[in-house]
Amino acid sequence: MPLRKLYFDKNDYRLLDILNDVIDRKLDHAQFKTLLTPYLRPHGIKELAAPQGLRIAYAIVHLLNSLKSDQARGRLKALAALRDEVFASSIGSLRLNRARVLIQIAKELIRAKGQPETQLKLAHDFRMVACGKPHFLRKQLRRYHLLEMPEEWNQIAFDDRVHDANSKGRKSATHLIMDAWVKGIRSLSVIYYNHVERAVVSELFAAAEILEMEVRIGIEFKALFRGRFVRMAWTPRRLQDENDLETFFHRESVRTLMQDGREAQQLHTDYVMAVIEEFNVTHRKSIEQEFGVALPAIDAQDMASAMGCGQPSLLHLGKYIHQLAMPLFSEHTKRLAAQYDTTDYDDQARIAMQVESLNSLDTDTIVARYLHPSANRDILNPDIPSQICELPPLMRLAPGELVERLHDVSESGRIVLMLEDLSMEDVLEILYQCKGRINHLQLFNIKDMPDKRAEDRLPFGELQRALNRHNAVALKRIISDTLARLENSGTQEAAERAESMRHILNDFETLRAYYRHKRLKTSIGTGSTGQSSRNIGMGVAVCDTLPAPARKELQRRPVLEHIPALVGTTQVLEFIPPAPRTGITGRILARASTIPVLRMLLCTVKTRWRITDIQVEDGDDGNLTTLGGFGSEQGNGLSLHGSRAPESDHIPLGYLNSFSLNLLKIIFGFIPAFLTFFLTKDWWIQAYLGGVIWFSITGVRNIIQSILGGGGLHRSPYLPWNEYVSWDRLADSLLYTGFSVPLLDWLCKSLLLKQGLGIDTTTAPLTLYTVMAITNGVYIMGHNLFRGLPRSAAFGNFFRSVFSIPIAVAFNFAIGLALSLAGHTDVNAILQLWAAVISKLASDCVAAVIEGVADRSQNIAIRRWDYAKKIAQIFETFSRMEVLYPNRNMLELLKNTKEFIAFSRKQGTDFSPIVIANALDLLYIRYYQPRAAEALEKALQEMTSEEKDIFFASQLILREDKEVARLFVDGLVGRDFTKPLSFYLTRYRDYLAVLKRLDRNLASPKQPEGTP
Repeated sequence: MPLRKLYFDKNDYRLLDILNDVIDRKLDHAQFKTLLTPYLRPHGIKELAAPQGLRIAYAIVHLLNSLKSDQARGRLKALAALRDEVFASSIGSLRLNRARVLIQIAKELIRAKGQPETQLKLAHDFRMVACGKPHFLRKQLRRYHLLEMPEEWNQIAFDDRVHDANSKGRKSATHLIMDAWVKGIRSLSVIYYNHVERAVVSELFAAAEILEMEVRIGIEFKALFRGRFVRMAWTPRRLQDENDLETFFHRESVRTLMQDGREAQQLHTDYVMAVIEEFNVTHRKSIEQEFGVALPAIDAQDMASAMGCGQPSLLHLGKYIHQLAMPLFSEHTKRLAAQYDTTDYDDQARIAMQVESLNSLDTDTIVARYLHPSANRDILNPDIPSQICELPPLMRLAPGELVERLHDVSESGRIVLMLEDLSMEDVLEILYQCKGRINHLQLFNIKDMPDKRAEDRLPFGELQRALNRHNAVALKRIISDTLARLENSGTQEAAERAESMRHILNDFETLRAYYRHKRLKTSIGTGSTGQSSRNIGMGVAVCDTLPAPARKELQRRPVLEHIPALVGTTQVLEFIPPAPRTGITGRILARASTIPVLRMLLCTVKTRWRITDIQVEDGDDGNLTTLGGFGSEQGNGLSLHGSRAPESDHIPLGYLNSFSLNLLKIIFGFIPAFLTFFLTKDWWIQAYLGGVIWFSITGVRNIIQSILGGGGLHRSPYLPWNEYVSWDRLADSLLYTGFSVPLLDWLCKSLLLKQGLGIDTTTAPLTLYTVMAITNGVYIMGHNLFRGLPRSAAFGNFFRSVFSIPIAVAFNFAIGLALSLAGHTDVNAILQLWAAVISKLASDCVAAVIEGVADRSQNIAIRRWDYAKKIAQIFETFSRMEVLYPNRNMLELLKNTKEFIAFSRKQGTDFSPIVIANALDLLYIRYYQPRAAEALEKALQEMTSEEKDIFFASQLILREDKEVARLFVDGLVGRDFTKPLSFYLTRYRDYLAVLKRLDRNLASPKQPEGTP
């Protein structure tokens, strides 16, 4: 492709090279493992050692490729590092949504290994999302089937049934939580079978805490009911942190229950082992005969190790077989493709059919054809009680006995009854037997929704409403109708069931009383395992709690992705009053913040949503939608023309490199600006240089506001001025300002005002500049909304033009006065010629102030975030030391740095590397990040005197240059430590002197007003 050099940036190629080196393990992992340490922040010292793309790539590859149980600690460190890195990468509005898309693109980059063109596009998308425009971000959200979530992160999005690798899923607990967060899920229930190991729950809870997600564990048990099994999921309550887990798993009743659960689960494990044996003996031969591919024998231990599965399942087995088979399928397809062109028509048809069959033999097909109980009838099925000679004790319990035992373990536990394959009489009888201890019905397991729609769940919804509303009439009617149906059935089994139903009818007040003081709630889950490409992905959300762009996107989605359930919600507004102030001003503010009209302006408003009710709907009137969408049968990607479609030579213009794209924007903007002046002006200066002057005003204004926003004359000496300028934003500004020239100078000033209304700088200068300013404001607001900028920013830019009116009039007067003093005779004619430029100059002067302040505020906000996280780490480290050494004065010890280092090394935990790393991060932030000095001063002003003492004492360790240098050499930021070490040695003395002055200034009391 001759124009190839115009596409993709050097940073795209660099990011791709880094990522592939990480995937191929060409990088020394010992060199980069310290990048995941939690006490090194993204905007800190490690920026000098490794680029952000490498750090994100390393974190996500480490997280996705570590499935073994003993790697949980590493996965959690990778997740925490990944969270911090993507948040630090997300610049501008929609920060949480940017972070979600960045993680998704990073995952796609890893999956696209071996497709360099696709990876390059993804690398470019990654950089564009990090700091790009909202409309591009929303395009990427749609591309990856992600819904935009509110930045307040207050949406109702949940999933009451998912699986990780420790039950029958594909993902580790940490990977599952990460993917759930990317989907926008805030509450998750992870289901295990019969038992769960404490280490698994610890990882799950730790990962959820990192991403601030609510997570519950559910353990599914089977109860023996009328010769078959019914399933119930039990969630013990009050499990929130490691201390709760410690208490819970040390209870004797819990240990006994888990041991009995292991015995029950062993029955299923033995079944999977038997299926493996049957597959090796029988089904491998069938596959070889049908497809011409000889699969290797399956080893159970290899499967468990490769899948990272705590509880082996048929889904794990199917996935493992598919992984082993795919290279063989690909090779066989290549051989068939080589034969295709040299054979006759009949053989070509046979080869095409065989390749099509190979392509369709994915994980789901393997499970259905070779692993499902229907394909292995000689193996006793543990899900059918009659086929098992001796059931484990836990599986012999009736529903009432099972819930009684669970109640003894955790009185306030959550018990969910699974409704699959249950009739109304089953549910009524089970609820009655369990005496109200079942508190949830799983009305929807969405993986079955394509086959089972709402009509199957409507009767259960009616039963739920009757019990929750204590409606005796409705409850009696439901029981009576069920009894009548059984009596009319005429079978022996129905007659026995009818007798039981008569007993419940005669005592239905007891059933009603069970739910008098509690509700029978609804559970809705997807049953997602991450193993199947055909079933739904995890997560459901209440549409009413999503932002407007997400609701608009939902209208375009297939009806299958909407769940026939109506969720009642309540919106709660929480008003947080301003910080207390002394004096009359503080009293006025406190009083005003309680007035309904004013509190929206004075208070910080937080919005929360709460579910009040869930009802099954017969139709499409529900407000619940899936987040994952239904998959399609994509097959194995095999064809006679190659396993992958050839990459197209055509590359969309969106992938032009930054220089080419920005140059095109500037050219497209300059053309209408130049032509307007050239075709409408007679004076050669204005005709030829008018467009240049117009563009210069905008360009200089953008550069000045960016530099001032980054610190102005007091900016960091380590960052050149052009590091503060967003050249993409500058090019966009020049593009749109170019089209404003014909609008303002020709259409508005000349045609409308001068020729149409007779208004010019002579007759009515105020009217002229007012109309031009409003026209410019409407134009700016319009293209802001078109580009997807926040509505608040768009309307703010409209008012910026309004504010420019008096400035334009003042400029007009000043220039006219200067021309008169210079002796020009036709001043009004000159002012009329340059009126549009004067209006533009006034507007850009206002914009420079407003947007410069906005840039400054954004930089300070990011620095405040950096300092808040970093200072929290300092206080956490100090608190740990105080707890471990209660008899030492740790503050005084920190001030005596040599003694602190010697003391710390003698103890079991050496805190000196953590204290040094924290101090180095703060040193780097202070000198390399825009507006860090102001943010640090604000952070210090908000501290108590004790907190300030701890902060300043923790920085003194930088005096120990030999210890710090040794830590660099030992690999604090990897092996490439030359630049970080040089920076430290150059700046730490100046930094400590700055802190000393700050400490002195903050300690000195302010002089009263009027004091000389």
